[in-house]
Amino acid sequence: MSTFPQTLKNGVFTLIFAMLFMANTQAQANIQPPDELLKVATVKMLHSINDSRAEIKKSPKKLTSLVEEIILPHLDFIAASKMVMGKYWRLAEKEQKIKFIRQFRLLLLRFYSSALSEYLNGRDKDLKDDLIQYFPIKLKEGETAMTVRAEIMPESGKAIPIHYRMHLTKKGWKIYDVSVEGISMITTYKNNFATQFRSDGIDALIASLEEKNKNLLVSNTKKVN
Repeated sequence: MSTFPQTLKNGVFTLIFAMLFMANTQAQANIQPPDELLKVATVKMLHSINDSRAEIKKSPKKLTSLVEEIILPHLDFIAASKMVMGKYWRLAEKEQKIKFIRQFRLLLLRFYSSALSEYLNGRDKDLKDDLIQYFPIKLKEGETAMTVRAEIMPESGKAIPIHYRMHLTKKGWKIYDVSVEGISMITTYKNNFATQFRSDGIDALIASLEEKNKNLLVSNTKKVN
């Protein structure tokens, strides 16, 4: 029989619970809101591109490294990979999942770098902080998933709508899908991969992604001159 007084036990448990609650509340309060996180990352990326323009022209790898350093940490590749693979995620072995996540991450890195290279090609003016404008959000207490709306403001023509689908993780808010003009990245890749999943299997798709990543790497080195 325990000699520890029951009233003292209850007091200790209550104190521990209160401390945990306070710690959790403080952690939640310190988490950067999703729209603010995106704004800070965007401005940092734009300033870094402007400051490194000469270096980027000499070596496109610099642009890739900026994307990897500033943009990629805010993407949830595991959640995105699960959605893209769909039912095949449950069928895949652990090693296959790791390989797919690695190649999918690399594919997105190459894709973002390629898109930026194409956008920067021929543009000598510095990028403005308001190139992407974010709509205000109303984050409710306890909310763990939301869509942040934004618009790319081109030099001419209409604004291009972007939707960032984000959720709260242990490491803060992360993007798991991006829609541009209503076209979802996750849905697009899921549809593109579905046929190959069915006909050739997971290993063949991973091998195909490896080849695609190699080709994108070669292509990216030729875009910014």
